[in-house]
Amino acid sequence: MKPFMVLALCCSFFCSKATPLPSEFSDCDDPDVFKAVDAALKKYNGERATGNQFALYVVMEAERTAGPDAQFYVKYRIFETSCAVEENTPWQHCSYKPSAEAKTGECIARVHMNDAEKTSNVSQDCKISSDVSKVRVIQAPCLGCYHPLSTDSSQVSEILERAIQNFNKRSTEAALFKLVEIKEARRQVVAGWNYKIIYEIEETNCSKDQFPDLTPECRVTSRG
Repeated sequence: MKPFMVLALCCSFFCSKATPLPSEFSDCDDPDVFKAVDAALKKYNGERATGNQFALYVVMEAERTAGPDAQFYVKYRIFETSCAVEENTPWQHCSYKPSAEAKTGECIARVHMNDAEKTSNVSQDCKISSDVSKVRVIQAPCLGCYHPLSTDSSQVSEILERAIQNFNKRSTEAALFKLVEIKEARRQVVAGWNYKIIYEIEETNCSKDQFPDLTPECRVTSRG
């Protein structure tokens, strides 16, 4: 009995020292969260032998665990579409069934993403219901189309900052240009995000010889 007791005590000691990896809540609009949900939903649809595919309705909660590979805990709702599982149509291209006929569901998934090997490991539990009395589809969106996005969005600002930096770096103009107005921003949901942004830039008083990048001193000139 003694060797067994020593082994058990050692196991208890080492297990008590183990600490879980820290985690943090993620924005449900984060492209990495979308990839995790996409992997989970593809797995769920792929395991269905008959019936219709389900499409994402809304991401309710997302949490990411720190580590060498992306690990996510996601809670999301799904809505039955008109695409049969046998068609193998990407769920993003499927239209929701009329709410009076459609089934809905809520899924909780843990997704381990390995970007280097482009693989994912999904464990999840989905509960499907035929009672849609509490589900109200506010809009029947075209899932593969571009939809308006606020021009005040931080995502738009970050994209334009990089775009203007790239323009100033590659252009043959002697002066730096800066953003004047964002006229329109639209976003498309695919396996990630695509953006269409219409904006206006004008020439500043900062020459490339003296300024490697835009600073608060750079102001639009009358020649812009």
